[in-house]
Amino acid sequence: MSILPLLCITLMVMVSPVTAGSGINIDKVIINHNSKIKKLNQKYKSLLNEIDQLKEHQKVDDTKVKELFRLLEFRQTKEVVEQTVTRIKKDNIKAKKLYSSARSLLLTDQFEESVVIFKKYMDEYPDNANADDAHYWLARSYYAMQDHVNAKNTFLVFQQDNPKHHKFSNSLLELSRVYVGLNEKDKAIDMLKLMVKKTPNHKSINKAKQLLTELTKPIKELVE
Repeated sequence: MSILPLLCITLMVMVSPVTAGSGINIDKVIINHNSKIKKLNQKYKSLLNEIDQLKEHQKVDDTKVKELFRLLEFRQTKEVVEQTVTRIKKDNIKAKKLYSSARSLLLTDQFEESVVIFKKYMDEYPDNANADDAHYWLARSYYAMQDHVNAKNTFLVFQQDNPKHHKFSNSLLELSRVYVGLNEKDKAIDMLKLMVKKTPNHKSINKAKQLLTELTKPIKELVE
């Protein structure tokens, strides 16, 4: 309830028993009470204004706090991103060195060592840019060791995972040679036929055709 009505009721109670003969100046009393009521109303409005100001300040403070938290989150996010980028760069450098080391071992006929390093590279950096290439060279390392079983399995997985890889056609020729080493001539012929059909302009197509001729020639002679 507003202060003004309460004060009016109080004034009526105070004035009601007073008579003209009491010697009290009723007009003066009323004026005095009205002045007090006016001051109380002014004080009341002033308090309301202060409350409104406090509310506005509170809103501003809340906004500042929220903005501060957003800035802190942004800074933390920025730091995380920067740390992640730095880590990725360092990992890429390490991965490149490891991959280059494995390739060097393969090129210098250190096949067992190259197998170890290629496998280590693939385990530690499966999503790196050279991971698919490493898979192919791992198979080549097995083949160079005459480990035909592991070479076959590695080539097959490579072909299944990388049908559009630039070494895919090479892997068909290499796998056909692996099949020859495993005495699985029919599968070797299938690989070579697939290579001739899919990539007739490949740089190694003549080698593939030559091997295919060698593998099919005895069969033709038997038919004749």
